[in-house]
Amino acid sequence: MKAATGGDNPYLPPEIIIDILKRLRVKSLLRFRAVYKDWRNLLKSPFFIEEHYQHSAHKSPLLTCHVSNHNPIYSPLSLFRLEKETVEAERIHLMEFDFLRRVSSMIGSSNGLLCVELGDVKFDPPSSLFLLNPATREVMKVPRSTNDVGSYCDFGFGYSSVVGDYKIVRIHKERNNSQIICVVDPVEVYSLRTGSWKEVEFGVIQGAYFLHNPFAVNGAIFWLGTILEGEYCRRMIISFDLAMEVFTLIRIPSSTFAPPLPPLSQYVLDVYENKLAMIHHYVHELKEVLEYSFIDLWVLEEGSGAYGKSCSWSKKNRIRADPPSLLFHWRNEIVCFNPNDPDLLFSLTANNELKRFHISLCKSYMPECFFYAESLASMCNTYLE
Repeated sequence: MKAATGGDNPYLPPEIIIDILKRLRVKSLLRFRAVYKDWRNLLKSPFFIEEHYQHSAHKSPLLTCHVSNHNPIYSPLSLFRLEKETVEAERIHLMEFDFLRRVSSMIGSSNGLLCVELGDVKFDPPSSLFLLNPATREVMKVPRSTNDVGSYCDFGFGYSSVVGDYKIVRIHKERNNSQIICVVDPVEVYSLRTGSWKEVEFGVIQGAYFLHNPFAVNGAIFWLGTILEGEYCRRMIISFDLAMEVFTLIRIPSSTFAPPLPPLSQYVLDVYENKLAMIHHYVHELKEVLEYSFIDLWVLEEGSGAYGKSCSWSKKNRIRADPPSLLFHWRNEIVCFNPNDPDLLFSLTANNELKRFHISLCKSYMPECFFYAESLASMCNTYLE
């Protein structure tokens, strides 16, 4: 395209076109594909897809919630827009697919795609995995692996910009008559680029117990877990580098991992400024009489990926408060969930101010919550140059 000169040329410079288009919703961009051939090629290019996603993630992040299937009644996926200026969380119409009403588990959200599990909560019969893009309305059933025989599994889902690929991690496990120690065998990774599963090394996580749903950030997936050390179970973070396909164990911040674990202590993994973060809620006794409840926000300062033992944590802030169950960190606020009132989410600021969002989750179980931002990413041609 040529730049306008003297008002005679109606065309805008390409950089201006890109800056305008990347601010638009995916629904509008999909219509524009038919307007102009150059626009169609631009909107399908990896460069523009990444530019648009980064703008969407920064300016218009959404929250996807799902209530885990702890009973025979399935719960549908929901998208919400939380704004600081309002108290009513806006529910976003997700997709008109009936299968979304049978989701048993939300595995993860990464770079504009969601990964969900359908079935009987990781047990027989084998569950099915789906990838979907709510913005473009694309959905894809993930093929089964040769090891998919209905074993107990932990999952992870994430995107690596290093290799330009979305990957699903499936950790097959056998319970060793314990809720703490599990025997891992095998670990498989599905690549969207190749459309196939393969087994990867897993020795470092043998005996680990995965406690919570994973978070994907900056090319790695992280789980909060425990490792048995002597007579104590030590909290650890389990990292999987999506490009290198290797596991690493990370110690949680030094002021929080000393055994035995506090009886009133809660840990939540999160993302803070595109870095792995951990929120720690605990009760601290003062002078053996007074008890105070605190929330610490820790951030892992080293680059995300296959971290080693030299990684360093920094404490961003400490809040004195006594909230309900922690959920996540959202736009510099800590969001909590009250199981006694599932229609409310509590937002706790660094100034100890408590704000309520009205949000209908239908059930009193703690929801699985992930960040989501609109993307043009396609499960068919994302990787075509």
